[in-house]
Amino acid sequence: MALLYNNLMKVTGIIAEYNPFHNGHLYHLDKTKKITECDLLIAVITGNYNQRGDLSIINKFDKTSAALDHGIDLVAELPYISTLQSAYVYGEKAVRIMDSLKIDTLVFGSETNNLEVLKKYSQLEVDVTRLKELLHDGNSYPRSYGLLSGSLYPNDMLAIAYLKALKGKDIRPISIQRTNDYLSEKLDVISSATAIRKALSAGKDISKACPVSITEPVYNKDLFPYIRQLLITSSKNDLKQIFMVSEGIENLLKDNAFKYDNYEDFINASVSRRYTRSRIQRVLMHIANQIKKEDISSLPDNDYVRILGFNEKGQQYLKQIKEDVHIITQFKNIPEPYKSMEWKANCLYATLLKDSNAYMKRELQGPIIKK
Repeated sequence: MALLYNNLMKVTGIIAEYNPFHNGHLYHLDKTKKITECDLLIAVITGNYNQRGDLSIINKFDKTSAALDHGIDLVAELPYISTLQSAYVYGEKAVRIMDSLKIDTLVFGSETNNLEVLKKYSQLEVDVTRLKELLHDGNSYPRSYGLLSGSLYPNDMLAIAYLKALKGKDIRPISIQRTNDYLSEKLDVISSATAIRKALSAGKDISKACPVSITEPVYNKDLFPYIRQLLITSSKNDLKQIFMVSEGIENLLKDNAFKYDNYEDFINASVSRRYTRSRIQRVLMHIANQIKKEDISSLPDNDYVRILGFNEKGQQYLKQIKEDVHIITQFKNIPEPYKSMEWKANCLYATLLKDSNAYMKRELQGPIIKK
């Protein structure tokens, strides 16, 4: 039976990193389908980089394939520059893509799972993620804001960002309770992505927690020798030109690059009340990709949606909305200067793979199609 897009059709969206795709994501997908009874499920996923400044342990096409194999009908990519920013920018850009794809419901996980409380935070005329950083600095704030220092977790912060971005849009938010601690390192049937990545790095069997095989994992530490070289050989003035380099962070990073040749030692020495791990890692990725402040300030508004994959239902849906959406299915059609930025970031990621040429050829091909 052909899929017919109309006002009665239920289209649900989720925003994910799948770093990597695991049983917790399967739970999220199953709950989403049961709650929404949707006709079509769309995922906007990060590509080869993730919001907290991590390289994706598996590449974007493997993530897309896993998503399509486990219940997603259509996968779109959140661009590099929209991914490696604060939760608010990340959330706003991801929701914009979802709105373009005409979803009516957005489902996300959160630690508190209290939608009304999260909505109240989203109404604050303040960047809650920035406030969280300032609280780490030891600054004094009113008691009501002070609650943020201990009560909100990473997925809560993302939920608040999504809710803020949903204002004025005809999209219903639904929260699902997270089933595990995102920082837990215990490997079980449903485990955190952190636990799975650490287990994989230690050579442990992750099959009970992860329904997909991972044969060529990529880690931040793999890129660190190159980043360290850039930090040591670049002048502080050159580093200041890099996007998100501010408040003297270039001095700290350059000094620590001389002191530490181990990634975790470097990060641990750099993290402080002033600089969170996520902020440092995002800055390091922009340094590695040589993304400059002037590059970002001159970016035109982004209205395209790059499609990474779809099944038959997803393909039918795209055909029915293509007149209203700037759909990109071929890399060559990504508008400049976004295309140049994406190419540079993906080329760097590919250098960490055994066959970088094969990966870059895949980047230039069309979406993954599942029958």
